[in-house]
Order: sequence, then C-alpha cells, then structure tokens
Amino acid sequence: MTSETISAGDGRSVASGRKLFLYLFWTGVGLAIVVALFVFSGLSVADLGAIVVAIPLWFYAVMACLQVAILMMASVKWQIVLGQFPVGGKVLPLGDALAGTTLGALAGHVLPIQVVTPMTRAWVARPHQISTARAVGTSVFEQVPEVVVLLSMGLASTLVLVAQLGPVASGIASLAVGLIIISLIAPIFRLLCHFSNWASGHLPEMVANVTAIIVRALDQAASFPKRVFFQLLGFSFLRYISMVVLNVGAISVLVPDADVHSLALVYPLVLLIISLPFIPGGLGVLEVTWTGVLVGQGLGAVEAVEVALSLRVITTISFLVISPILILFRTSAAELK
Repeated sequence: MTSETISAGDGRSVASGRKLFLYLFWTGVGLAIVVALFVFSGLSVADLGAIVVAIPLWFYAVMACLQVAILMMASVKWQIVLGQFPVGGKVLPLGDALAGTTLGALAGHVLPIQVVTPMTRAWVARPHQISTARAVGTSVFEQVPEVVVLLSMGLASTLVLVAQLGPVASGIASLAVGLIIISLIAPIFRLLCHFSNWASGHLPEMVANVTAIIVRALDQAASFPKRVFFQLLGFSFLRYISMVVLNVGAISVLVPDADVHSLALVYPLVLLIISLPFIPGGLGVLEVTWTGVLVGQGLGAVEAVEVALSLRVITTISFLVISPILILFRTSAAELK
C-alpha cells in the first residue's frame, strides 16, 4: 500500500467524520429547539396527544391523499428527467420511482431530504441497470424546477403583500408570475447555472458537491425540448399548490380563525427555510418559523408554539400511514428476473 493510498484513505475518513459531526450537530440543535419550545409553551406530550387525537380522521385521510399526490408528482418528474439523461435513456417504472421517492421522504424526517432522496432513488434504480451517477444526477436536477417555482411564488407573494391584493387578485398575480417564469425558462436556467457555479466555490464541501452536479445538469439541459421544461414546471407548480393546501389547511383546522390568505402568502418563506440542505428534516427550524409566522398573524406565543408542534405531528402521522403502502410498489426481485 502506497503512502498516496493511505493519505487518500485518511482524507476520506476525515471527510466522513466531518459530515457525521455536522449531521449530529444540526440534529442536536434541532432537538434542543424543540425541547426549548416545549418548555416555553408549557405543553406536555399528553397535551400534544390530546390535540392530535381531536383532529377528525377524515382530515388525516385528506392529508394522506395530498402527500401521495405530492410524492407521485415528484416521481413522475424524475421519470421525465431520467428519459432525458441521456436522451432516450432507460426510464424507471413509476412504481419504483414512487418507492424511491417515498423512501427519500421517509429518511428526510431525520436527514437532509435533498441529500438522502438521490441516494434512496439510486438504490431503487440500480436493479434496473440505471447507474448510480445517472440516478443521483437526475434526482438532483429534478429538484431544480422546484427552486424556480419557489422563487417565482416568493416573488409573487412579495408583490401581493406590497400591493395589498385580495385573494382573487393574489391568485391571478401568482398565475401571471408563473406564466412569465415559464416563458423565460431558458435564460432562467442559464442564470441558475451561473449562480450554482459561483455558489459551489463559496459553500461547505457537501453542499458544494451538490451544486456542482446541478451545474453539469443545467449545462446538459440546454438541449431539452421546451415541452419537457413545461412538464417539469407544471408538476412543480402543482406540487407547490398541494403543499400550500396541506400545511395551510392543517393550520386552519388547528386554528379555525386563521387568516388562510396571509398564511399562503408567507408559505414561500417557510418552504425556503426548511429547504436548507443542512437541516435534518427541518427539525426545530420548521417549528420556530411557523411560530413566528403565527405570532405575526396575531396568535399568542404559547398558542403559536402549540400549533407549530401539532402541525409537525399530524403531517408526520398522515405520511407514516401511507408511506409503507407506497414503498410496496417497488418491483420485486422475482419480477426483475
């Protein structure tokens, strides 16, 4: 064994140790925030359980159906991208794409979902002769339209808040911004490519590696037919709307007097914060963000904390109920023979 081999092995060990430390650090921070919120609100586990039990079963069923739709659309998007890298490449069956996406979302409750989902998808795709590099690269690229939609809806929300538009005008403004974004998709992707290239040199190693993959994918995406961009953005917009309905709808059940319109307008901020790739499952940060939003809507601080913690629990329950069923759609080893 050469000294170069030993040095490379030591370097990988140090990098792995650093990643583990960062994961444990942010997990600890998230848990500490959750504990602090419990202490601040005086809410006990029994109190939280009583709130969760009071939610009608039909609402859990609706939430589960919304989560299925969100996962299904992400899976279809991944299938579309797989068909373009390389053009005409082998596409994974929808059941397997759904299973890989669901596993990623499941692991995303305790790990950064942007990092773990490409891994679970690659594991599911491997028996179908889809390389790990292609599975991971297409998974990362599939999330790029989500960023475009999030930024465009954030822009629309800002315009609506500044202009103080009503619910109907807000919907029209959001639709208009969305159509403008779609019509300008080519220069937007080039701009994202330049930004990702710049960011890869100014971010931590793990995040920089992800952005480097995005840069390569964006370069290749220049040859995509426009219909592919439209399909990806269309599904991303539908996923965004479904997530708004899921979260804002849950809050409206927990707080019947909540201003649904205002909550929908600030949702891009919430989604942006919990999408940061170094926060495992958005633990703690999600609760603090929603608490701040709800306090801004006029709720007392204690009640806002209770709602934020309850929101985490009921959305997780509805996901855990449906996720084992979705994973079963994966092609069995016997079927692959």
